[in-house]
Amino acid sequence: MALVNQAKREINAKIVFFGPGAAGKATSLKHVHSKLKPEYRGPMKVMNVQNGRMLFFDFTPPGDGNVDGYRVRFHLYTVSGSDVDPASWKMVLKGVDGVVFVGDSARERLSENRGSMENLQSYLNGYGQNLATIPTVLQYNKSDLPDALPLADIERSLNPSRLPGFRTSSQTGDGVLQALMALVKTVLSGLRARGAEGIASADGLQRMVETPAPQAAPIPAPQLQTEPEARPEPVAAAVPEPPPAPVAPPAPEPSPAAEEELSLELAGPPRSAGGDRISVPLTIRSGSQSKSVLLTLSLSVAEG
Repeated sequence: MALVNQAKREINAKIVFFGPGAAGKATSLKHVHSKLKPEYRGPMKVMNVQNGRMLFFDFTPPGDGNVDGYRVRFHLYTVSGSDVDPASWKMVLKGVDGVVFVGDSARERLSENRGSMENLQSYLNGYGQNLATIPTVLQYNKSDLPDALPLADIERSLNPSRLPGFRTSSQTGDGVLQALMALVKTVLSGLRARGAEGIASADGLQRMVETPAPQAAPIPAPQLQTEPEARPEPVAAAVPEPPPAPVAPPAPEPSPAAEEELSLELAGPPRSAGGDRISVPLTIRSGSQSKSVLLTLSLSVAEG
């Protein structure tokens, strides 16, 4: 779901490169990043997730890439790995505005392609979406290799809905940018049809997140493994002044609830907070009680 940043006059939209392992998702994303001019895109960032690595960066299309005077910033994500935990894909696909499905054109990978497409449909259904409501294009990747299936065969197997499809090679870059730009145009058309007023405001989303309860003890920021290393800014919950001890009778023993251990859980996918910052929704639990917080992380990227 696209979000509006009123302060920056920006609309933030998310595109995810999805597909089976080793099909060329990460290579495609890196090719797009390398071809965009530095003034239009941010740095590539990498974060370790369950059984894989999440790669992401943002860019603003040149020219008429705006909606009602708001500049549109696209955030591109993928998860690289041969056996990625489904929870990671569900996290990345939450709030998605467009999908690039990267399939492997090899004949022996046809079954994996179909299984991955079924997984994509299942994950989208979990958010009340499907391939008819989320703009999607298909990359028939590695189409330049000798064992590549004919286009008609792979279309018949993977694309019964006749979504836009492109023969691509992520190694040479052939067709990769064309597939993405076709999707960007479709997403922009949908955003313009809704208008800036019809797109959820990021400020409104922030107000939906509860702040930590005064009774909660200070919580150290979770150590996220990133490449390059991400250094999260610590978040401390406010601790109230203790009440004055009564003179008589003696102070009561602490209640068992006060001694219950706190736990910290990931409550949703990280989203860009502008620049080199991302926001991660977390849930703090203590016994039967729980509170939601929004943790803002600042990622540093080493050039080289």
